[in-house]
Amino acid sequence: MSRPAPAWGVFLFFACLYALSLGRGFYGSDGEVMFQTAAALASRGAPDLPPDPALPQIVAGRNGRFYSKYEPGLPLLAIPFYAAGDRVGAINAAHRTQLAATAVLLLPALAGAGTVTALYRLARRWAGGWRAVTVALAAGLATPLWPYSRMLFAEAVLACALAESVALILSGPPRTRRMAGAGAIFGVGVLARAGLAIYALPLAWLLARAGPVRDARSIGERWAAFGLGALPFVAGVLAHNVLRFGAMWQFGYADEGFTTPLLEGVAGLLLSPGKSVLLYAPPLILAVWLGPRLARRQPGPAGFLALAWIAALGFYGAWWAWHGGWSWGPRLLVPLLPLSCLPLSVLPDGRRWRVAAVGLIAFGAAVNALGVLTDPVAAYAQAGDAGETDYGRLHWTPGATPLVVAVERVLAGQTEPLALFHLAGSGLPRTWTVGAPLAALAGLALGGWAMARPLRRGRAP
Repeated sequence: MSRPAPAWGVFLFFACLYALSLGRGFYGSDGEVMFQTAAALASRGAPDLPPDPALPQIVAGRNGRFYSKYEPGLPLLAIPFYAAGDRVGAINAAHRTQLAATAVLLLPALAGAGTVTALYRLARRWAGGWRAVTVALAAGLATPLWPYSRMLFAEAVLACALAESVALILSGPPRTRRMAGAGAIFGVGVLARAGLAIYALPLAWLLARAGPVRDARSIGERWAAFGLGALPFVAGVLAHNVLRFGAMWQFGYADEGFTTPLLEGVAGLLLSPGKSVLLYAPPLILAVWLGPRLARRQPGPAGFLALAWIAALGFYGAWWAWHGGWSWGPRLLVPLLPLSCLPLSVLPDGRRWRVAAVGLIAFGAAVNALGVLTDPVAAYAQAGDAGETDYGRLHWTPGATPLVVAVERVLAGQTEPLALFHLAGSGLPRTWTVGAPLAALAGLALGGWAMARPLRRGRAP
């Protein structure tokens, strides 16, 4: 068996890649509202915001105040990044808001890298060497995790919370402290978006399957430890609702609901040329094929994935915006996509299997690089008609899909500036404007060298 790559190399490679991929802004009003909330929390210690007709995500709350419609987790996690960027700007007499925004974008970048590293550690336990690196490359390059690790959406944080929670549950004999830690990490994800709670039942099933002892008492203890770990963060979501609206169960989605016919939404998520998960994450084609093999070798993770997909398609397939709105790919499924690359860890020996894996990863990387190199919401801006977006045409007409628009923009030279290479406009001195991208490039090279070791030396175990 080839000597496995160190986990730090995987994290360093993807953290630097995602940092180098940061774009010119938030690419959507969602990110702007998240940033404003983080700024309000960092500067005033309160989440209320001034109303803004251009930002419909700011909604009316109690006592004439206005708030973000979203859960508080992402802005809370962004506070230290905001403070660091603001401080760097103040020390260097540079543009403090711009630098704070760039620093906040490092949160999804690091969360994305954490997601891939968690999957790598998990796959390395039962696969080792090159197969674990294959899982990491598939999840980190060939799914929409890459584009969402450069944007201020919650998806990368949710993916990290879910992957780390699963990895902790499966990392060894089920200890109470580790189960509580898995629950706490999952709770952080719920604090970032309450919808992540749909994976609670699949996780409960995984907890029941964890370890050699599966009597009722042991399972109950694992469930209790996990629940106690998650409880403070779930309570934080409910307390946030009370603060904003005066009721625990009133979220910020009052005028939204499950109005899409389920088969229509599921078909769109799986098969539409504009949002198909198989188009935006091609390694899942091979993962589906290898699913039965994973179920024989690792029934716990395989069963979790099956239940998680049932929950996700059932929940988001019926959501009014099953497509995720102005976004790249099937946004609402992104938290589950990296974990869904785990079946590649049981890739059989043989040249044809490796060629298939490499081909699908390369195709997926090319697809998602388009979401990095171009404005990921440009197709939606172009498709507006009398103030309404023609979602049907964008998602079901092949020639009008976001992917086609992205290809057209690349061919026309309409690519996005990468933030780390354009720091000079922030007013920072050359030590920062040259040093930051060079440091990220050096980290990318070092991490890539560490990851390549099992690929250079190893064959199928």
